[in-house]
Amino acid sequence: MPHPTPDQIADIVLGKQRVYDIDVDSRIRELANRVTARAFFELLGRLDDNSPTFGSEVFETLGGARSELSGVIGFDTGDIRHGDPSGAEEEIAKPKEYYLKLVFCDEQAAYYQFPIFPDLAADYVLGATRKRTGAVQHLHLTLSGPEALQTFIALCRSNPHFVRIEESSADEFERALSNAI
Repeated sequence: MPHPTPDQIADIVLGKQRVYDIDVDSRIRELANRVTARAFFELLGRLDDNSPTFGSEVFETLGGARSELSGVIGFDTGDIRHGDPSGAEEEIAKPKEYYLKLVFCDEQAAYYQFPIFPDLAADYVLGATRKRTGAVQHLHLTLSGPEALQTFIALCRSNPHFVRIEESSADEFERALSNAI
């Protein structure tokens, strides 16, 4: 039974490259932030990444790892600019565009969530357009940088009506119908 390799896990957790898909990778990053390193590797060691149910198994593992937050260790990711006494300017991250599909539990949930969710006024969202087709919101987002995507996905997961996130394309966004709000 093949397992995710330590290099694949490192690439996912550090956001170096996409290994599985946007939804599974973000769930693995969320799991890495919720449990100890040993528990994280042991949980992933029990999963077969070639299984067609791998994504749902990661989701179920994450559900079992949800608990009350008891502590947080923060790392300087460069998201917050710090004043440099020498006056040197830091390199500013370049905005990045994403085409995404937010899938909700049903069409009614997508309908009622549309005007209020997700928060497109967040400081890391530089621009956004969206459409709703059935239970799906099609989004074209411009985020402040690639790191903001995980923040956005974590916000989406806080909504009880949200099911998953999928990648999309400009063509798919343009072709998507837009139901009335």
